[in-house]
Order: sequence, then C-alpha cells, then structure tokens
Amino acid sequence: MKKAFLVELTVLAGYIKQLLPIEAIMAFFVAFGMGTVVPLAGIFVIMFGMMAPMAASAYDDANNWGVYRLTLPLSRRDVVLGRYVAVIAMAGASVALGIALQVLAVAVGALNILPGDLRDFLHMTQADVLASIVSLFLCLFIGASAAAFTIPAYFKFGNTKATQFLPIFVMLAYFICMIGFGQIADHIDAAEMLTRFASWMESFAGTAVLSLVLIVLTAFVLFVSAAVSMRIYARRDL
Repeated sequence: MKKAFLVELTVLAGYIKQLLPIEAIMAFFVAFGMGTVVPLAGIFVIMFGMMAPMAASAYDDANNWGVYRLTLPLSRRDVVLGRYVAVIAMAGASVALGIALQVLAVAVGALNILPGDLRDFLHMTQADVLASIVSLFLCLFIGASAAAFTIPAYFKFGNTKATQFLPIFVMLAYFICMIGFGQIADHIDAAEMLTRFASWMESFAGTAVLSLVLIVLTAFVLFVSAAVSMRIYARRDL
C-alpha cells in the first residue's frame, strides 16, 4: 500500500501546486462575500476535499493510466487504499494550510494598513476563533463526505460527466438539509434551544466536543467508503 500511496502523491503533486493558489483566492472571496473571515479555512478545506478525488480519477483515465497501473506490482486493494490514504493526507495538509491562510489574513488585518471595512472583516474575537474551529472541522466532514460518495463511483464508472457532478450534488444535499433544518426550527419554536446550543458551542468544551465528533464522523465515512470501493474495484473489468 505504501507504494500505491507514493504513486498517488507523485501523480497529484503537480496538480495540487496549481490548485492551492486558486483555492486560496476563491476561499478569500467567498468569505468576503459572507462578510466574515470565520469560515475562510473551512472553505479552503471543503474545496480541496471536492477537487482532489476528482483530479485523481481524471488522471486514472488519462492515457489509460488506470490500466497501466495494474501492470505494476500493486494489487487492486493497494490501489484503493493508496487513494484513500492520499486523500486523508491531502485533507490533513489542507487543514494545516487553511489554518495558515486564516492566521495570515488575521495578521495582515492586525497591521492597521488596510481600509477600515477590510480591517474589520479580518478581525477575529475569541468567539470567532472557536466558531472558526468548528467551521473548519464541519467543512472537513462535508468535504470527506463528498469524497466518500464520489470515489466509489469513480472506481466503478471512471471519470465521466455524471461522476464529475457528484461532489456538487453532495454539497447541494447538505445545503438543502440546512435549509430544511432552519424551516423545522422555525415551526417548532426552537429559538431558545438553538440559542443554548450556540452558547455551548462557543465554549471551549463545546468546541472540543463538536470537533472530536466531526473528526470521528469524517474517519467513519471514509472507512465505509474505502470498504465499498475495494469491493467495487475488485470486480471491475479494465
């Protein structure tokens, strides 16, 4: 599996170098449109989680690389596990880079060299920092969920127009769920309960618990996805 993992990293290295600055710029503008720097790192992470598996699958179909790879001393199980380990490694790197990007943005804002509105946008309070941590791991979970749904489809069908749209469908499903949750909360008059939950979430204990839960859920969805992908790829004719 180690060889398969190194092969994945070698294949994706050039693509990742091109992807990082684009994602950083997009994350900044999305956060600016939302009016707060709190989700900056999370936006960076979620875009990386969506794009990395897509890039890996696209390379599988380029010049029949997926077929040629099986002539190497790698089993299909190694190929699948190597892909998931590479995705996990890149997710960890995206978390570190997302945090670095957010720290850099806040540090620039603290220099008092920017216009007032932009300086206020880059300012973060303690509550903002805690909210940013939860946002980061929530986006990590959403990005991992997108990868968990799309990677088995890539191993089954390859890089097609349908599988390319799968990450967008996953994001749309989460968006619809959040809207639906808001509608339900309005109808059951859950304002007081949500206020208490928000207050708990803004505490150090709440942030730690939620972050841990999201990390566990991220690991779980990727584990289940890897098991499904191994069964699918073992039976696929190439």
